[in-house]
Amino acid sequence: MSRLYVGRLPRDVRERDLERLFKGYGQIRDICLRPGFGFIEFREKRDAEDVMHDFNNREFMGERLLIEPARMDRRRERDGRDGRDGRRDDRDGRRDDRDGRDGRDGRRGMAGPQRTPFRILVENLSSSVSWQ
Repeated sequence: MSRLYVGRLPRDVRERDLERLFKGYGQIRDICLRPGFGFIEFREKRDAEDVMHDFNNREFMGERLLIEPARMDRRRERDGRDGRDGRRDDRDGRRDDRDGRDGRDGRRGMAGPQRTPFRILVENLSSSVSWQ
């Protein structure tokens, strides 16, 4: 549990701001920022626990921070299995396929079509035009 979810971040916050905020709480391994939230990983579990205790619900740049343990990636919560055929993921989340394919549609790096609820209606095409 050395990785923390940091919620209610100001939209203009930068990594440097968080590094300054948590200075003195141990070595930071990684910071990942998204609009309004982010993740911060400390080298030691105890440092993350201290930050969570001392900074949760504390005001920072006009916002009240929400700091809690980050949930694991859903695939990793299932013991590292991706749920499709039982093969384990490797360290960076890719499928461990011995044949070199990535499990999407058999081609490396190419995802197949995805069905969505959206449809398109094409009208007034000339009979000499192929719409496919």
